[in-house]
Amino acid sequence: MTTLPNRNALENRYSDDWRQWSDPDVPEYFNPMQPLFLKHAKTSTWSKTALLEDGKFYSYAQLYEKVCQTAEGLISVGLETEDRLLLFGSDSLEYLSTWLGSVAAGIIPAVVSDLYKSNNLLYFLRDTSAKALFINEEQLSKLMEVQSQLPETLKYVIVDSKNSNLKDVSLGASIRIFTYKELIKNEVVTFEPIKRHRNDMAYMFYSGGTTGKAKGIVHLMHDFYLVPERQGAFWDYTENDICLATSKKYFTHGLWPGVLMPLYFGGISVITLQPMSIEQLIKLINRDKPTTLITVPTIIKNLLQYCKETGEYPDFSSLRMVVTASEKIPLQLFDEFYDVFGLELLDSIGSSEITYEWIANRPKDFKRGSLGKPVFGIEVKLIDEEGHEVTEADVPGEAWVKSETTSLFYWRKFTQTKETFIGEWTRTNDILHFDSDGYYWYNSRSDDQFKVKGLWVSPIEIEAEIMNVSSVLETAVVPFKTEEGMIEIKACVVLRPGYVPSEELTNEIKQSVRKIGGYKVPNIVKYMDSLPRTTLSKIDRKSLRNINIK
Repeated sequence: MTTLPNRNALENRYSDDWRQWSDPDVPEYFNPMQPLFLKHAKTSTWSKTALLEDGKFYSYAQLYEKVCQTAEGLISVGLETEDRLLLFGSDSLEYLSTWLGSVAAGIIPAVVSDLYKSNNLLYFLRDTSAKALFINEEQLSKLMEVQSQLPETLKYVIVDSKNSNLKDVSLGASIRIFTYKELIKNEVVTFEPIKRHRNDMAYMFYSGGTTGKAKGIVHLMHDFYLVPERQGAFWDYTENDICLATSKKYFTHGLWPGVLMPLYFGGISVITLQPMSIEQLIKLINRDKPTTLITVPTIIKNLLQYCKETGEYPDFSSLRMVVTASEKIPLQLFDEFYDVFGLELLDSIGSSEITYEWIANRPKDFKRGSLGKPVFGIEVKLIDEEGHEVTEADVPGEAWVKSETTSLFYWRKFTQTKETFIGEWTRTNDILHFDSDGYYWYNSRSDDQFKVKGLWVSPIEIEAEIMNVSSVLETAVVPFKTEEGMIEIKACVVLRPGYVPSEELTNEIKQSVRKIGGYKVPNIVKYMDSLPRTTLSKIDRKSLRNINIK
């Protein structure tokens, strides 16, 4: 932990090297293949491994050839610069080659989770006006369910399929369907990446859609220099890093730290075609020896529980850094992780709107349990309920973030764009506070807070107290409305193996919360086998609010 004793809390928020940081000069016209691949072409990195897919090695030269084959195929079938291509698939060489190949060809890739249902897939196709769709063969049935409603803009469907052809699959005369293998059939690659302006639209993510319809998040070309330079310097990425991000690559927490940043620095990206079970994670760590593990709290909780139950522990000797994000982590989890593995769990917070993390801990500057301090090139301020900037420690406020990597706008969401992007600043809806040393701490989401008996309640605060009960593995607190129309508190609780719900346990949970305020004690404790999660692996509080309390 680094403390600056001669500064006040407001000044301490920014580290000395943050103050010395300068963004790199971004070329006015370029293609992202230059910083990701071509700068390595005449170095020893070119023959080095770039991608590890379930034990299969692909060098920078081999991966780049696959990317160029894909780009050439996309253009040859009829796609043009700035057309949208929707990717509805999962981690694979083909998936990443299609994403990178789109960018190389000036086509706009938009990524969404393949966990979505058919009606969601239809929404994304309509919202993006995608001219092409990349889809895994396993998800093809979802497309067939809505084939009569497909938008006129959709002309091509690329199926990542083990079959040599799709003769029995038809979407009508206006839509051409073929396999990924057919797309890249040209063996001789002559593709020249298309240069575009640094402020041109480059790619899209989609929000999780927990508070309404998912929003398309539009990003610009300059990200391909700014994001890796800032984040890479902040976390000391090098060509020696082997990066494993447990999140799927439709998620910014998976794509940027797990693929694009290691490519930029000449490192290695580790991906798997298999679901990221704890057994699979341990297999990847033991075999591929990653140096950086980028993950989420659910994985950490399940890993610790698995190790405790089975006595099987991964070989973490190769790891120099473990970063987590996405949800608030109970303080005791940091302690347990360190006690078991001897590594600090570095928490952080980010969003697709900003293009990855905006506050984070790092190995040489951290405070256990905090979110850390602002990443290089990113400014953060807290705004209180009266609209004033917070200038004192331990006072909560909504985080507003300023960064050149901020999304240009929400695609086709005029009102939400105006509500979120305020001049140079982006409203995050995350309520934070900073301490006297300048480290930020998470309080809650502004849209998760609610009033009970006229007093504001923060679910995160109550959840932290419930997690002090040794039998509790995981919990989420949400409001519910009584038959009389009153708002009360519901705690959804997952118990550790070996424990069963009981009146005594419910009383213990309530007593644990009572010490922070009687009005914060849950009226209902709902025991569950697991908590529902969004496609981005976050707790689905919207679903929990609708679960029957009985």
